[in-house]
Amino acid sequence: MFLIVLIMALNFAISWFNAWAVGKAWVETKAVGGWPRFMAWMGGIMSACGFTWVYLFILALLAQAFGRLGPEEINGMLSLGYLVIILPIIGSGLAITIDSWAHFWRRKSFGSGAVAGYNTFAQTYNTYQAIKTVPKAFEAVGGLFKGKGSRDGKGAAAVFILILVVLAICGGTLTTIAIVRATARNHAGSIASRFGNVTRRPAYQS
Repeated sequence: MFLIVLIMALNFAISWFNAWAVGKAWVETKAVGGWPRFMAWMGGIMSACGFTWVYLFILALLAQAFGRLGPEEINGMLSLGYLVIILPIIGSGLAITIDSWAHFWRRKSFGSGAVAGYNTFAQTYNTYQAIKTVPKAFEAVGGLFKGKGSRDGKGAAAVFILILVVLAICGGTLTTIAIVRATARNHAGSIASRFGNVTRRPAYQS
């Protein structure tokens, strides 16, 4: 359990950093456009997915602690959330990985090489896990909607799970937007003075 909490905390920290990095470059990339702007969106998507997964895990723990959902339903809930975010994670992660290697190629340093190496590992791991996990996730989600109707409360549980997943997605998205806007607003002056020079980038994958 401690390891899971530690992973969630790390995921939250990485998501926060990505949102902060996107916010630092938001005004500038909007003016420049092109690849920098695309990467800002990729960082934002990765951040939102990371926050969503953390919030989903917290909601699942609370639902189980209060006896609203059983182990099978918790598994279905986490599986549904995973299916929602895995494609955006892989897609944005691929773009971030390519960008980090391009950055390392232009500015060869230990730091940029370490970031590129980490992103490559994370992208490979996420893709491998998706190939292995997606079929099982679909099976678990399908089990949520194969009940005997409202007599055993399965239909109500499925609706409750959908609500929790939507709440997690909204929470993850709104958290990212809030951090990006606050960071962009606080650094608008300095960003404007450095027009054309992107100094922050979404560097890490969740």
